[in-house]
Amino acid sequence: MNARMAVHALAALLAAGALGAQERTADARLLARADSITVGAYCDLAQRLLRDGTVLNALADDSSAVRVSAAVVCNPLLQSSTLIALTGGASAPMAAIARTKTNGLREVQEGILKAMGELYADLRRRDIDSAVCMVLGNDHAAFVRITETAQGISSGLARDGAIARLANYERKLGPTSARLNGAEVLLNYAAQRWVKGFRPTPLGGPKPWELITSYAPGYVTFVGGDLTPVPVSVAEFGFRYYLFGKRFGRTGLTGLLLPSYLSAGVVTASDANGALVWPWRGREQSGAFFGWGTIKFAWIDRDGRGSFLVTRQFQAIPFVF
Repeated sequence: MNARMAVHALAALLAAGALGAQERTADARLLARADSITVGAYCDLAQRLLRDGTVLNALADDSSAVRVSAAVVCNPLLQSSTLIALTGGASAPMAAIARTKTNGLREVQEGILKAMGELYADLRRRDIDSAVCMVLGNDHAAFVRITETAQGISSGLARDGAIARLANYERKLGPTSARLNGAEVLLNYAAQRWVKGFRPTPLGGPKPWELITSYAPGYVTFVGGDLTPVPVSVAEFGFRYYLFGKRFGRTGLTGLLLPSYLSAGVVTASDANGALVWPWRGREQSGAFFGWGTIKFAWIDRDGRGSFLVTRQFQAIPFVF
């Protein structure tokens, strides 16, 4: 009896292992498909169907709801996003990196996924399948593939922690994140696509790192016995690290203690003080900076005596400084 039970237990373990391997393979295939399909591709096919009277007549009373869902999916902000990027598991589009829209970004992502689920329920009904086939023709197979992939991604949200990934996505690209200049937008867009330490993963979500290369004319130092504040312009090169913990990312006064990010790197400044001074004019000196949220401190050795600098992270001219 014991030997027979052991054989059954071993068989059950082997079957469970095989089933787990099959599920992991299926998940990998789903993620690969989701990373190759854009929101724009889904939008294009949905709009083609809704421009045709045959499909609208087949939908009957549901046509208005389908139009609303399609409008949500066709949000221009995320048309270049892949389906996996909607869950925070892949590279963000250029518009998101540039922070052209930050408020409600997470709600937009979740809204698109919900709308895709509603379109799946309406446009994949058996009673309108013939109308859909007639309108799309050779693209019907692509439509099935896209809608099935989106539905599979939506079904796995709660299981694989996509809600947490979306929260991290919003922390890094949302309203409490730093504003980037044009060079930083391009650098970070490239880094999150091709540099391993910056590239998001399907299950891990966005990485917390961001590159800094900026001109910061808003630093202040203090000179003389009366500590007169004097502006200093510096060039910054370093890294920003986003704090994904639930306690961080606050606003207002609490945000000074529990911000969305910290930063560190090197600074270079001219030997001449002043706002809008070119950092490499005259004899430049270098030092280091550290930032806790929007508050940044720097130390530069200037002619044998240290200069302490302080500033607040801001951007006076969008995408410039």
